Parts: sequence; structure tokens; C-alpha cells
Amino acid sequence: MFRSAKVIESIERHGWRQTFFLLSIIAFFLSFTTSLSIGPVNISTLIILKSIGEQMGLKLGTIRTSDYIIITQLREPEILGAAAVGAALGVGGAVIQSIFRNPISEPYITGVSSGATLGAVIAIVFGITFLGIFTLPIFAFMFSILVVSTVYFLSMRKGRTPPVVFLLTGIAISLFATSFVALLLYSKPALENRIFYWILGSLSGISWTEDLLVVPVVVITSIILGSMYKQLNALQMGEVHARSVGVNAERSKIIAIALTTVAVSAAVSISGLIGFVGLIFPHVSRLLYGGSNKYVIPSSAILGATFLILCNDIAHSIIRSEVIPIGIITGLIGVPFFMLLMMKISNRGYYSA
Repeated sequence: MFRSAKVIESIERHGWRQTFFLLSIIAFFLSFTTSLSIGPVNISTLIILKSIGEQMGLKLGTIRTSDYIIITQLREPEILGAAAVGAALGVGGAVIQSIFRNPISEPYITGVSSGATLGAVIAIVFGITFLGIFTLPIFAFMFSILVVSTVYFLSMRKGRTPPVVFLLTGIAISLFATSFVALLLYSKPALENRIFYWILGSLSGISWTEDLLVVPVVVITSIILGSMYKQLNALQMGEVHARSVGVNAERSKIIAIALTTVAVSAAVSISGLIGFVGLIFPHVSRLLYGGSNKYVIPSSAILGATFLILCNDIAHSIIRSEVIPIGIITGLIGVPFFMLLMMKISNRGYYSA
């Protein structure tokens, strides 16, 4: 009798997970489609559906050329970029929190953000343009990889990287890079507006070319990280436990951090710094699905993508004919939301499966 009750409970629990996950996917697609209508030019849902059908080779009626260009060349790449950045930060947050067993960790704690900022500011201050429109994203990407690699190697102790040492080293190197950024800002005050706009984060002007470079990176790394859920589950129970169940803790940690760094670096390179996504949505996912990364990683990706799309809508709508840096929006929403989450999380453990 007890065994049958447990089986029924398990089925009901997993059915709820599947239902909520399906609802999350539907919410994502609805937010994506709805966002195509938001902007200085109002475009009806019918025109949007016709444009999407046109891209798929379906003739659903006539469309004005101007509307089609606005939807397909301006809004679609920006919204897709928002989704990719949100997914990368959400997955990165889930992975980093699992590895370091620290609920207030996020991808930026490894030095990704400070490295990307340093690379972008160097490109802006010294007027480096030899790579054209890709100069700033490439510099941000390269320097973020460089800083995280430096943090990792400086954290190495007898062939291992203890989580606490890694975190403290990441904080130290990030502060060093931030100080260097401040020095560059002080030397070129005329460029402050451009630099601060990048630091506050913006999705405006993302093109299909940037999406074609970043989206595949985010999708591939997220799939690989999702397939590593067993190793990450073991790591979040502690490295001693991970080794006791046959997981090569150091190798799994290196692979997970490397993949997270690549994905988040690629995302940040086209968006600038956007906070709270990687901190909040892994917590939300754990509260909804429990501690297993089998559910937390894909859920964090979808929720992070949906959240950033909606924040981008607010950034476009709050002041007429102006686009507020999206980092301001995520901060204003993220801080009170995070405080509410902390109140709920403090009353329960959520790392258990």
C-alpha cells in the first residue's frame, strides 16, 4: 500500500513538472511573438503572423515592405538575442551555483563580467576598429575568456581548484580588472556615456550576423551542460561525495566552467552587462522543480530567456522614443524579486532532488 502511494505521488509530481515546463515554453513563444509588436511603430498581431509565415515560405496575405523589414530585420534579431543572452545567463547561474554550492553565486563571479568590461573599454578608449563592427564584441569575448582562465590557474592547488579559493580569486581578479577600467574611464572622460551604456547593458541594434554567431554557441553549450546534470548533481553535494559515486570532480568542474564561460562570454559580448538573470532564475527553477539539474538547467534557460525578452519590452516602452539600458530594468525588478525569493528559500532547502 505504501509503495503504491509513493508511485502515484511520483507520477503526479513528474506530471506537474511536465505541465509547468510546457506552460513555460508556451509563455516563451507568446512573449517572443508579442514583443514583435512593441516599438515606435505599432504593428498588429495579424501582420506579425503574416511576416512569420512569409519567412517560412507561406503566403498568408499581403504585407507592407516597411512592416516586413521592421519585423524581420530590426525586431526579430534583437528579441532572439535577448532570448539567447537570458538563456545563457540562466544556465550559467544554475551551473555555477551547483559547482560552488553557493546560492548567491552567478556566472559573473568567475570574472566573466569584469573581463568583458575590460576588453570592451580597451576597444572603446583606444579606438580599436580593425575588426569593424565585431571589434567590441570580440574584445569583450577574448578578455572574458582570458580573465576566467587566469582565475582558474591562479586558483589551482595541487592539481585541484578548491571552490572557496576559486571564488576568492575571482573576486580579487575582478576588482583588479574593475580598477583598470576605472583608470581608463578617468583618462578618457569624453567616452563615459558610451562606456556606461555598454556597462549597463543594451540589446538595441543586435543584428542577424551577431545572432548567427552567438545563438549556436549558447544552444550547443546549454545542451552539453544539460547532459551533464548527473555530474553537476553530484558536485552540488560536495566534491568528496562526487568522487565517492565515481565522478571525476575536477574534470567535470573544468568542462562545466569552460562551457559556461564560453556561453556567457559570447552572450555578454553582444549585450553588455546584464545582472540578476543568472542569480534569480536558478533559484526559481529549484523552488519549482527541486534540486536536480535535469530540470533546473532547461527551466533556467527558458525562464531567463522569457524574463529578458519582457525586460527588453519594458526598456522600449517606459519612455517614448527612448530605449533604457536593459540592465537598469533587470536591476529594478531583480532586487525586490530576489529579496522575496530569499525569504522563501530561507525556510526550505532546495538542493535536494
